[in-house]
Amino acid sequence: MTPILARRGRLLVAAGALFVTVGAVRTAWPLVALGVMVIVALCTAYLLYFPTAVLLRRRKVEMAWWVPPGEQPGGAVTVDHPFALHIALRNYGQRLLRVLDLKLFASSALDLPAAVATDVPRGREVELQLQLRARAAGYWALHGAVISLGDMLGLFEVRAYFPNPIGVKVFPRLSAPRAGRLQVRPQVGALHERVGVHPIRRRGPAGDLREIREHAHGDPFKLIAWKATARRRQLMVRELESEIVVTHQLVVDIAGSMRGGSHGRTKLDWAVEMAAALARASLEGGDRVGLITFDTRLYGQLKPDEGRPHYLKVIDRLLETRNVVDEDLTDITDGELVAAVSRYLAHQEAIDVRLRVAPPVDDPAWAKIATGPQGELYDMGALGKIVAALLKADSASAEARRGKAPAWWWSRVYISEGTDAEMARLRLFCRLRGLELPYRPSQPAGRRAAGFAEAVGRATAGERSQLVVVVSDLEGVLEDPATALRAVALARRRHHQIVAVAPFGPAFAPPTATLVGRRVAEVLSLDERRRLEAARRELVRHGVPVLVAGPEDTVAALARRVSRSRAALRGGVGGGGVATV
Repeated sequence: MTPILARRGRLLVAAGALFVTVGAVRTAWPLVALGVMVIVALCTAYLLYFPTAVLLRRRKVEMAWWVPPGEQPGGAVTVDHPFALHIALRNYGQRLLRVLDLKLFASSALDLPAAVATDVPRGREVELQLQLRARAAGYWALHGAVISLGDMLGLFEVRAYFPNPIGVKVFPRLSAPRAGRLQVRPQVGALHERVGVHPIRRRGPAGDLREIREHAHGDPFKLIAWKATARRRQLMVRELESEIVVTHQLVVDIAGSMRGGSHGRTKLDWAVEMAAALARASLEGGDRVGLITFDTRLYGQLKPDEGRPHYLKVIDRLLETRNVVDEDLTDITDGELVAAVSRYLAHQEAIDVRLRVAPPVDDPAWAKIATGPQGELYDMGALGKIVAALLKADSASAEARRGKAPAWWWSRVYISEGTDAEMARLRLFCRLRGLELPYRPSQPAGRRAAGFAEAVGRATAGERSQLVVVVSDLEGVLEDPATALRAVALARRRHHQIVAVAPFGPAFAPPTATLVGRRVAEVLSLDERRRLEAARRELVRHGVPVLVAGPEDTVAALARRVSRSRAALRGGVGGGGVATV
């Protein structure tokens, strides 16, 4: 926090040096004197401005910020809706502070405002209100702000970084309740502990009268309507039905192919919004909703339940898919992970764990030293202690646990076979502090098919799930069709209804302005259509309708297309299971 020359100050220094140089060469001593006067004046102004840096060193300047409840229902902060960030600057010194620039550091999904300038009088507090916008749903973080303070003449400036990490929970776009609810008429089912809104035909004496029809082979004699039989002089039976609660299982693919593109324009963003809308509509209608997320394995599972609290749990699990830190799903080495955490601690906590001098080759200390991607050395012993202390402080924050993320968020991270416990602790720290780790773009062949089969199998196991909605680009289906379709066929034999919704990748890409860009987009679009058509044919053969969707498709539009697709499949139309973009 040492004052440096601003642009105007650098120009004056250059002018003074030029006067001195030209005057010395031309032996024009008035020019030399003028240059010396300029430089002396700058030095005097520097000495007068230096106490401002002393105020920062003595912590006479403070910054606090907070995010108030949003304008959406319930105070939620939602995608593409501006939300306010309040910043309070306190000046405990005896000098006026001129803030030239205030630059925020935050997650990449947050659009930050332009530069902000203001004055903070001595002994006063100034509150600023900035407008931010989130381009994608998820758990995002505001890490800190750099404040540039200048003098009255604009000759010098001093920059100070104020680390103050806070979390921002951004919800997906909120849809109207019950809008576009997927209507399902179960083929078979079991009565739940309470009645619902979905009728189902059942054999037996229980139920409400639906109609009286002619006797058919297999109808029990106890359902014969004797009065109607005597009147019609032929056997007539009572058709009964009962109302049950339908369980909706949402199966969402979170693989790397679902994440390509900018924030807010990826297939995963659309899948999160669609799953949230489906869950809300189903829960508002009195049904039960479960959620399963997968990639090469089952990533997360939420058992079916009902009510408003369960909807918030569904949203939490969907938002968590944007902050994956697991070793088998992220594309970062241990050295890169250590370097990223160390850089964060150096900026946020002013703690440097780098080793300036390497120990001897035979020194046992090498067991506690990690090497970064550029060959730098880090003290893992000190890093582990610091991270453990910060994790303990984060997990002990009851307010953060209650308002920003679910309880499991603060303590659990996936550990695969062979994962270093120290690296797992660093990954948990990255998730809590909002450090974004790159997701693995591709996986070995066949792994996604295994994850798809495991997710479908888990959704259709246990209690009867009458409707399973799979939101995926279906790349895993073609990697190992035998594995993927075996799970689908088993679910169909158990009388589950499965609907696949496949986001069409090129529809989410930004428009191209050049001829070459349009040709490339056409080639990629054709390749995507061929792949989706091949996956559709495989699934339609097993009675699963496939809906190809774009970013403009809503739940209501998908509900209508689901109905048409089911009717086409029942009618035996081979191509009726697909709807084009």
